[in-house]
Amino acid sequence: MSRLVACLILAFTAGPVAACINDVELQGAEREFQSQYRDPAPAPPAASPEPAGRPSAGVLYAGGVVLLLGALRLGFAKPRARS
Repeated sequence: MSRLVACLILAFTAGPVAACINDVELQGAEREFQSQYRDPAPAPPAASPEPAGRPSAGVLYAGGVVLLLGALRLGFAKPRARS
């Protein structure tokens, strides 16, 4: 129980500390960002909405079904007798 309390305390206090550390660099980076991107050039239209190397949804669903069936097979298999 004490480990859980210690982890919760650490989790709640670590977030604000990281934000304070990074806050010093934020003002200079924000000015630099604004100066570089005030009038961005229009981006060319994308050739296709999906990247070429991305598998289709059907392939992903089939892979998920195969993994699920394999897990069920292993889960419901009878244990082998030891020699």
